[in-house]
Amino acid sequence: MMTREKIKMLIAVGFAVCVLAMYCIWGYFHERKRLLAQIDEKLYAAAVAVPFVLEDDFHDRAINEHSISEAEDRRNIENLSKLNDRLGMKFLYSIVRDRNGDYRLTSSSALKEELENGSEVRYYTAYPDVSVTLKQSFEESHINFSQRNEAYHALYVPVFSDRWGTYRSIFVPIRTPSGQTYVVGADLDISYVTTLLRNNTLKTVLSFIIFTLAILPIVYTYIRELRQKNREYRHVHRLYLDQSKRSITDPLTQLYNRLKLDEELETAFSLFRNYHRSFALIMIDLDYFKAINDRYGHQVGDTVLQSIATLLKESSRSADIVGRWGGEEFMIICRDADSNGAFHLAEKLRTEIASYARKHSYQLTASMGVAEPQEDQPLPRLMQCVDEALYAAKRAGRNRTVKADSDLSATPPFETNA
Repeated sequence: MMTREKIKMLIAVGFAVCVLAMYCIWGYFHERKRLLAQIDEKLYAAAVAVPFVLEDDFHDRAINEHSISEAEDRRNIENLSKLNDRLGMKFLYSIVRDRNGDYRLTSSSALKEELENGSEVRYYTAYPDVSVTLKQSFEESHINFSQRNEAYHALYVPVFSDRWGTYRSIFVPIRTPSGQTYVVGADLDISYVTTLLRNNTLKTVLSFIIFTLAILPIVYTYIRELRQKNREYRHVHRLYLDQSKRSITDPLTQLYNRLKLDEELETAFSLFRNYHRSFALIMIDLDYFKAINDRYGHQVGDTVLQSIATLLKESSRSADIVGRWGGEEFMIICRDADSNGAFHLAEKLRTEIASYARKHSYQLTASMGVAEPQEDQPLPRLMQCVDEALYAAKRAGRNRTVKADSDLSATPPFETNA
């Protein structure tokens, strides 16, 4: 019982731990997806704001390295840098593709230190870090900037790392009213996302550890209580078995008592009537047993009864029911046997009892009666016949076995052997 309950408890705890672990894993990826979705919305909003900072015809005029003045370029850099800082981006920029198929920056924000020392990226600077997504943006440039309220379909660059850090980027392809195509890009440093996810993971792991530590005392207490209940159960069960054994066992000989023999007789007789399963009875009475009590005392008499009980139990078949009928009388229910088989067993037992008595110098023998049930005869008639066979053995001089006549409704003659 304890093992089964422990298994149930461990399964329940294991299931809870698995559910919590799965929830932690799901929570990690769900949070990561949520954060990146917020970042993508922020990137998109920043990218579509870039054209509004530049002149409306800026990209129509950005056809070569001399078409935009340094003053306008400087103004564009400053405006994009302010927008970049306000939106919290890393870089905002636009790119065109010249007649030779090379990609060039037409405008770009700059870092504060770049603005201070004049090292910002200038107009029409070559853009060597061309990704597949950027090339695809020019090939699929379907956004018409002349329709300012039309939804933009942004192309995203997955998270990547370079010497500046970890970024997530977006490219928004735009076509000017005159048909010129350019791409607006926005980069955002997402190193903090990694840190945030790591911190969330640590918090989750810490919560998992706290949960585990919290349930350990509960599990320990449960197991301890289970062990205590199991000990109590075994104690009660042992008391029950002892009580049950006492209720069906003769306290002196440890054989079955009269109550148990009556139950077994009812069962055997029912099997005989309903399923034709044969059985036979042997009734045993110890001759001159009162003389042993009178001569040696009741303590010796009890010892003799215990020895005879052991002899009967050990010399009978394992299927036989051996019990004390009362006083110095014993009964054996021989399952799956007829009166002939029971008669031979009775003779064997009678001989062994006589041999035991001679070894101990007792004037002790046994008289035995044998009978088997017949069709359409009640159980009381069977008991009457086995008693009559026993009394016939007594009247014939004791120390002998008498088998009842096969016709149980009749009285003697009996078959006898001495």
